[in-house]
Amino acid sequence: MGTGKMSRVFFVYSRFIDRAVNIAGVVGAFLLLVVTLITFYEVIMRYVFNAPTTWSIDYSIYLIMWGTFLGAAFTLKQGAHIHVDILVKKFPIKTRMTIEIVIYSLILIFCTILAWRGFVSCLQAYLFREITLSYTRTPLYIPSLSIPFGASLLILEILRELVQKIHSGRS
Repeated sequence: MGTGKMSRVFFVYSRFIDRAVNIAGVVGAFLLLVVTLITFYEVIMRYVFNAPTTWSIDYSIYLIMWGTFLGAAFTLKQGAHIHVDILVKKFPIKTRMTIEIVIYSLILIFCTILAWRGFVSCLQAYLFREITLSYTRTPLYIPSLSIPFGASLLILEILRELVQKIHSGRS
């Protein structure tokens, strides 16, 4: 595959991932807003009407799981994950780029394992019809699906970041 064709393929891939990650980020933020509203509702019901809900904690946890995993790739794209770079800043730019590539590669390995193990866990929960022990009796695969889904988005974003870093290191 020629360099021009490869650049075009990467451009299409990058645009697709950019859109998917942006949508996931917006949905993740929206879910966290819903958690805030559920919590507000629970506080009013519990302390004003003395009638606590049986579902608010469970669904808040599930929505936080989904919001967190959906937002992780968006956070990576924005460069907003916490990182300690006090030592790395002292290195020359080429060395910093190499360190970043190694770190992103390690994160890629971790996210691949996370996605795979999350998928296996989710599949087992589905096949064995596991449900939560709480009052809501929610099928466990629904909140568990957030892990492989979010980790897969992270993998796609990391791959994009790696290609960009490797390409910018060559030029």
